[in-house]
Amino acid sequence: MQHQILAIDLDGTLLDGHVLQAPHRDAVRHAHDAGFKIIIATARWRQMAESIQKEIGCSDLIIACNGAQLFDPKTGLDLIDERLPADFAQALAGAVSGLSGFSSATMDDETLIYSDQGPPHIEWPDALRRVDALPSFQRQMPRIMTVQGDEMVAAARLLLTSPRHQSILALDSIGPGGKIVMTFTAKAANKGHCLQQACAALNLTTESVIAFGDSEGDLDLFAAAGLSVAMGQASERVRAAADWVTHANTEHGIKTFLDRYFKGEIIGNQSTQSH
Repeated sequence: MQHQILAIDLDGTLLDGHVLQAPHRDAVRHAHDAGFKIIIATARWRQMAESIQKEIGCSDLIIACNGAQLFDPKTGLDLIDERLPADFAQALAGAVSGLSGFSSATMDDETLIYSDQGPPHIEWPDALRRVDALPSFQRQMPRIMTVQGDEMVAAARLLLTSPRHQSILALDSIGPGGKIVMTFTAKAANKGHCLQQACAALNLTTESVIAFGDSEGDLDLFAAAGLSVAMGQASERVRAAADWVTHANTEHGIKTFLDRYFKGEIIGNQSTQSH
């Protein structure tokens, strides 16, 4: 078998909203049973990725926080742990204070949620804690921060114009609610670098990876993988960067691709049929 790893984004890729639909779950389980390693590669916190792994029935490596963390569930150890600079984390917390929207900061073992709105529906509440204000980040820096909502997004974009914060990687994506979510990590954090380290830890090559994604945060993942697959609803830039474009996540695009793959209709980067 040429490919041995599936590296799969969550929001907009494996998940439909917050839900792992049965067709996607069963398709990935089938791949795992066929010998594939399953790497969840998400902008979300690693505890969420672990809950998805339990549904699939695997415990392979996790790329979390948009590549700021590479986590081994078997040992409970981080293989990569990149943190935001203190001055930016503190400045962003201050900039969004009192504004309308939704912001988060992912720490060691929990994600802090700050919002002027009612608590969102979250399927994985154990690792989340709602706060009245984001902390000053004196003792522990977050791996990733996010903002959503027009006021908070505008404040974050203004903050990024400062020369002090040029070492920040800021990416836009579409959240489960269909709105823009800005994510912030240290510039060294990216899913592609994590994938390279994950493959080294598994004694496999990046050429053995099929990567699935839908946003600009997945472009480094695509570049590192042997075969890349964009979801049908992805932007033109993301689709152009992929080797393949499958159906949208809401149309079970991963299942569609894997069904064809296991039927032998996809060999390497080529199809035995038109696509």
